[in-house]
Amino acid sequence: MSDREPVDIMGVFAFPNPDKDKRDIRFIDSAYRTLFTIKDGESIVITRFDGEKMILSCAYIDDYHVCVGNSTYHICEFAEMQERNGNTYVPRTPKISAEIGTYEIYQITAIADVDYCFRPYAEAKGKLQSADYQRSYAGMYAKENSLEHLWTKHNSDHRPFARRMRSMSVSDIVVLTQAGKKTAYYTDSVGFKEVPEFLTQKHQEKNKHRERGIER
Repeated sequence: MSDREPVDIMGVFAFPNPDKDKRDIRFIDSAYRTLFTIKDGESIVITRFDGEKMILSCAYIDDYHVCVGNSTYHICEFAEMQERNGNTYVPRTPKISAEIGTYEIYQITAIADVDYCFRPYAEAKGKLQSADYQRSYAGMYAKENSLEHLWTKHNSDHRPFARRMRSMSVSDIVVLTQAGKKTAYYTDSVGFKEVPEFLTQKHQEKNKHRERGIER
């Protein structure tokens, strides 16, 4: 505990760092893993699950509290709120934001119509179609994270989006974005299998939609 007297900043009894040059704002995930830091007064971009982007300026309160836009948060409270909503958040600075890890979970929607749903990769190989999947969740992926951790997280009693998506299961696809590179993994009966064909198909789908838009 700090031996300094707290000061009231934006309604928070805060202990700001006396060295103004070290008043960095730390953003974490809900497990308290550091994702990135920004300088006092810089902005972040929050991408909502529906794709809407919000650019919000941030103000340092102390090492554990931040003002984002017009609201004040404990840094863990902010992380937990974004997790509940399936939002991702990165610095507005493009060079820095490109290094921040995120993940998406895709699940088969018409489970009765897809014969490899809930089946191991050995049975999905050669059948896997990105069109069978729907994006079900998005979240932050710290450097210390792992696919096994995501499995545990999305099968817990307090998993995010518990009422909007089923627990993480065999046949789900996890797409990691790390240092600007996307990698897709099939959730196998044991472990995870990299499936680059999923991203290739998604890319082809996007190009087809663009071409149809031009034709119209």
